Amino acid sequence: MNLVQEILYELLEATEPRSLLCVADSPLSSVHQYKAHVDECDVVSIPPESALEALTQMGRFDYALLCGALEMLDPQANSALIARVRDLHCHRFAVTCRHQDAHHREDAWSEPQILSLALGLHRRIDLDGVWHSIYTYDIDSYNPKREWNSPEGWANPGNFRRYRW
Repeated sequence: MNLVQEILYELLEATEPRSLLCVADSPLSSVHQYKAHVDECDVVSIPPESALEALTQMGRFDYALLCGALEMLDPQANSALIARVRDLHCHRFAVTCRHQDAHHREDAWSEPQILSLALGLHRRIDLDGVWHSIYTYDIDSYNPKREWNSPEGWANPGNFRRYRW
């Protein structure tokens, strides 16, 4: 198991999903290892090429892994796949991608486009000259509650009856 698969296994251990969606171009050793330790996890695996069509027939999952999907699909299909998984199928997931430069700014599918879909960079590693980035999404930590954005602190309530604005 390579370092990318070890990181994915750590993510699976941390979240302990009971249902797992796996969109991958090949079987993942991290999923097999997790399944060996947690028997009651239901794993649904689909190939990236048919993922958008297959997801129309599926419900919610506790966690999802998208591995190798970004390399196989065009940027518009990638955006649609990530948005569908994020909005309709699970609150937490991880996406892996391979790229040639350390900052992932080449090609049509770049890091700013991935980050614009509400994903955060979890880890970036170099394996034999090929960079692998792991992006994660978690609805609980995506948009933290801000103290100023509340009825108590918004629009200076102490001056509410004093001034007109």
